[in-house]
Amino acid sequence: MSIPPAKIILNDDKIEKTKLNSKYIFYYRIFEEQQSQKITKEEYEKQIKPIAEFDSIEDFWAIFQHLRKPDSCRPGIEFQLFRGNIKPTWEDDNNKNGGKVSIKLCKGYTTIIWEEIIFALIGDVLPDNINGIVVSTRKEMNKLSIWFNNWNEDNNNNIKKIIRDLLQMPPEVTLEFKKFPIEK
Repeated sequence: MSIPPAKIILNDDKIEKTKLNSKYIFYYRIFEEQQSQKITKEEYEKQIKPIAEFDSIEDFWAIFQHLRKPDSCRPGIEFQLFRGNIKPTWEDDNNKNGGKVSIKLCKGYTTIIWEEIIFALIGDVLPDNINGIVVSTRKEMNKLSIWFNNWNEDNNNNIKKIIRDLLQMPPEVTLEFKKFPIEK
C-alpha cells in the first residue's frame, strides 16, 4: 500500500500569527566602499532598496531565512532593519534628533552579532528609542550601527550599557557615537 503525498494548504487568513509590537522593514544597499562617504543624499536614498516588511514572528522567519548572512557577502553590501515607516536616512523625522552607535566587527563574527541585535530589536529587548540597525560589509572590518532617536548623554549611556551587556563586550571594545547632522 502506498501513502499519498501530503497536501498542505495554508490560508494566511486562518493562521493566527504572533504579532510583534512594531512593524519592521528590511532594506539593503549596495555601494562601493571608497564612495560611501562621498555620495549625495539623493544618491544614498536611491541606493536603499526595501526587501520586505513584517509585523509577526512567522513573517519575520519567512523573510529572515532567505537573507544572505553578512559574513558571506562581499564588501559593499549593507543590510538595514528599521521600525515601522522609519527610513534609514538621517533626514527621516524619527532620526533627525538622534544618532548612532557603531561597532567595528571582525569578519567571521558579524553574522552572529547582527542576528543577536536583530532578535533583541524585534523581541523588545532594546529600548523603544532604537529606530533601526545597519550592518555594512567592508574590506577590512565590518561595521554594525544602531540608530536611535534621542541624542543626549543619559540616553547614550543607557544604550551603551544595554549593548555591552547584550553582546557581553569587554571594556576595551570601542563604541563610537555619532550625532546625526542637523539639516539647515
